[in-house]
Amino acid sequence: MRRIRAVRLHKLPTRAFTLLESLLTLSTVSFLLLILTGSVRTSFRQVEENLFLLHFEHLYRENQQLSIAGQREVSLSLTEDAIKSDLQTIELPKGVTIAKPIKLVFSKEGGNSSLAKVDFQLSDRKVHYQLNLGSGKYRKTED
Repeated sequence: MRRIRAVRLHKLPTRAFTLLESLLTLSTVSFLLLILTGSVRTSFRQVEENLFLLHFEHLYRENQQLSIAGQREVSLSLTEDAIKSDLQTIELPKGVTIAKPIKLVFSKEGGNSSLAKVDFQLSDRKVHYQLNLGSGKYRKTED
């Protein structure tokens, strides 16, 4: 039979962080997280604002098509807190404000009833939609 040898392990001294080292590490990690959180928050806000603008453009075109398909007038109301139509309501994100409330009415042919200008104030820029009379098309510009 084989003999099993007992191996003695030498006791190694246990090394650990001191309280000061632990606090220094914790404060450094917290500082880095705060910096990253700010940039992530800014990026998230910009994405949210861009998605809102795309959603508004889609809703505008959708209401136009609905008025043509149904051969009836369809309205789109832009208020200080939301954009409302017959189909749905879009809440304005936190950083977005509208210059003045307006109500757009699409005729049976899909054209709008005014030369309205819709202005959105975003956190870092202004976006203007100049609506064309009759055709229902718009021109988008940014400041």
